[in-house]
Amino acid sequence: MNQNRIIFFRKMVIASVMSLALSCQFAMASYAESTRYNDSFSRSAIISDIDTGRIIYEKNADNVQSMASISKVMTLLVAFDAIDSKKASEDDVVTIAQSDVNRYGTHMELVVGDKVTLRELMEGMMLISANDAALAIARHIGGSYENFAKLMNKKAVELGMTNTKFYNPNGLPEQINYDGRIMSVENKTTARDVLKLSFWIYKKYPNKLIKITNRSYFTGVAKKINKENTNPLIPMISSVDGLKTGFTDSAGYCLAYSMITDKGNGNDSKNRLVGVSLGAPSKDARKSTTFNALTYIAKHYKTKILYSENSKISNTNIAGLSIFDIDVSSRNEIKVMKKDTEKIKHSIRYNTVKLMDNNDSPIGKIVIKDKYDNIISENNIYTEKPLEKLPYFDKLKISFSAIYSTLFGIDSNGEYPVFKLF
Repeated sequence: MNQNRIIFFRKMVIASVMSLALSCQFAMASYAESTRYNDSFSRSAIISDIDTGRIIYEKNADNVQSMASISKVMTLLVAFDAIDSKKASEDDVVTIAQSDVNRYGTHMELVVGDKVTLRELMEGMMLISANDAALAIARHIGGSYENFAKLMNKKAVELGMTNTKFYNPNGLPEQINYDGRIMSVENKTTARDVLKLSFWIYKKYPNKLIKITNRSYFTGVAKKINKENTNPLIPMISSVDGLKTGFTDSAGYCLAYSMITDKGNGNDSKNRLVGVSLGAPSKDARKSTTFNALTYIAKHYKTKILYSENSKISNTNIAGLSIFDIDVSSRNEIKVMKKDTEKIKHSIRYNTVKLMDNNDSPIGKIVIKDKYDNIISENNIYTEKPLEKLPYFDKLKISFSAIYSTLFGIDSNGEYPVFKLF
């Protein structure tokens, strides 16, 4: 057998093994769909929904690890904030500096002197994970890479990302001088922190974000580039519209991802699922485990409206006095993300309301739990109408109870609401 034939058969064997491995992964996904979802690939993962915030699945969600190009979601958020505050514009033309040029990993082939709009840089950064674009954005918005990293860390603190640290805008490893020693560092985070970041950017800038991340291809005007979106779920699930891939040797294969679940097919209202997978061992594993997650959860978890806006929830005594009672209602829809086979329960915890501070404060919370007593939803509850709009007799009951509770120092024990004057 000649050398060419040996090479041919070797390639055929390798291709067959890789195909079998991927088929097994998706077979595992199908099996998991019929039983329960479990992520066997990610080092850490978390999945939730935006409307209720229920944590549907988590695995090592607070483990700190490298985040690679997931960092660019924060870079985009800081850029969006600058545009929103009129400190920058999507139409700004950025002149590429020597320090922006980066050929490590994916890039937009930028060279010194190129003139590219901020809009195109943001698109290239998010769709093909262009590292040079992230650097150019950071220098344009922050004045320097170092100052931009400070803006990223400041925003992380604002969002409660307590286990996240940014050194640069693109997530690549870099060298820093620490007490006279040269150290290699990478941006660090947790799956839970990335979820907080993803929630915030979807809530704050939904249209701007989706306009970028929902595209199948990046078509660069400045450099005549036409490349496929790095997000592997975009061509697989039509309702997926984001968010960002990442990879370094330390981080492994990462993906922050999201999809819309429409009203109907068991859902009482539209919602959005958001997931984070960090540290998968391969591209195929990342694709398999995230596809599996969305397929399973969209099929078995539904958004349910338990109480519509301004609907009566209960009637309760005030300050434990049976002669004084009042209706309790929701001001907003109360929703829950519920598994199809799941039984849930709810309880109400009441507050003490000081009328002189705020006479329309929530009088309690309705707490919804699963069978393991995990809280899956919490919502404020109120009097049927704002106090000043209540019927005369209800106002009278609250006023008398407030005088009584103030005089005798009564506070709520959670079983009933208490009104006090101050």
